[in-house]
Amino acid sequence: MLYQKNLPVRENCDLLVVGGGPAGVACAIAAARRGLNCLLLEREGCLGGTASASGVMQLLGGRRYDAASDAMVREVGGIFDEITDRLIAEGSAVDPDTVDVHHYNPYGWYPRMAAGVACDIERLKLHLDRALREAGAHVRMYTQVIDLAKPVDERVSQAIVYDRSGMYAIQAEMFADCTGDAELANLAGCPCEKGRLEDSAMCPSTLIFYVDHVDTKRYVTYQNQHQSPKWVEIVRRLREEGIWRFPFDIFIAIQTAQEGVFMVNTVRQIDVDGTDSQSLTDATMDGRELSYELLDVMQKYFPGFEHARMRRVFDRMGVRETRRIVARKVIALEDALNGVHYEDCVASSTYNFDLPDPKRPSFDPMMGDVKQPNATRKHIHIEIPYRALLPQKIDNMIIAGRSLGAQREVMGACRVMGPCMGMGQAAGVAASLAPGGRFPDVPVVELQKLLREAGCLGVRA
Repeated sequence: MLYQKNLPVRENCDLLVVGGGPAGVACAIAAARRGLNCLLLEREGCLGGTASASGVMQLLGGRRYDAASDAMVREVGGIFDEITDRLIAEGSAVDPDTVDVHHYNPYGWYPRMAAGVACDIERLKLHLDRALREAGAHVRMYTQVIDLAKPVDERVSQAIVYDRSGMYAIQAEMFADCTGDAELANLAGCPCEKGRLEDSAMCPSTLIFYVDHVDTKRYVTYQNQHQSPKWVEIVRRLREEGIWRFPFDIFIAIQTAQEGVFMVNTVRQIDVDGTDSQSLTDATMDGRELSYELLDVMQKYFPGFEHARMRRVFDRMGVRETRRIVARKVIALEDALNGVHYEDCVASSTYNFDLPDPKRPSFDPMMGDVKQPNATRKHIHIEIPYRALLPQKIDNMIIAGRSLGAQREVMGACRVMGPCMGMGQAAGVAASLAPGGRFPDVPVVELQKLLREAGCLGVRA
């Protein structure tokens, strides 16, 4: 059946940013600061994406452990540092510089393996709201892009959106796809890949839950005494006894910015398609059941959780992987492993290849299953070239976030908050330099100069 409806063009803008996660927020802020009339659309009632709507309060990828200085160093800079520094200054986040890099601490794994900024997600939402308003960007939540006008001459002119008032069109000179799922690129007919090439299988998804009344000291003491960041010996024993019946074999809990309140990032569900609403619905309902089942086991068998109470099970599934664009330059795994330099580098990642196996949710094919606290993951530095943000076929569209053009293993190292904000900031600045709205024609040298001035390129101690 052919459906037709004449839709009003309700507004015009220079840049339409779709998706209010870390990439989209950074993109809109950067573009608005550069004088563009920028509108950011977000389907949820808050900004921050997976960090806020899914409860992943550990903002990863902006810091790393430096063996030479035996300390944490800043890696991403720019808007990522602006936001996290504000949170740290008011006591709403924990500064990784203050943690002991040699022992387990409640705010994350052994920092030599991964360093994140544990934050209060409610305050994060507030600061993202404020940052966008300060920059002069326009924001509309509770709004979903459902289609794009048919591309003409490799350009998109309108997005068809739906909100509480109904359907209408937004005219824009440029579009930034910061959905994480390459939704705009897919609607525009740009080539995309999804999951593993051989079978389209994707990383396990997780429904995050928070618990409170945790005895933090008892928890950390056990971790350090048993050299066990993932509690594998307890899990192994419980499985042998028939008590642990979950499909995953690790336990991950990280303290939030609040004492005794922990994020549990343990429930890993396989065969979830983050681009399919029914799959997400089933996974969310199953995840709630699993969360309460896991809490019962935690209270009985995990030191420090004897008196833990369920504080919140998040509504939005945490999805690690869906679509990636086939960009004008796809970052190859071999290049990432070898630290290849790109002349058009505009962002970077030093996070690690974190890509749990689609069918073995406790195992990472790239890293194995690191369990020892003093294990230092090999430091990587993956450059993200500007071309990896440019989809094929559409000249006035740019991509930022986990749907960048990269082999899936490389995506696993670029999908966290720090690199996503770096890509978003690069995309927003690029929009201000795009002649006639054409992203392939952006003067990359000028773009890199502006990003360096903003502290977004290069490692900063």
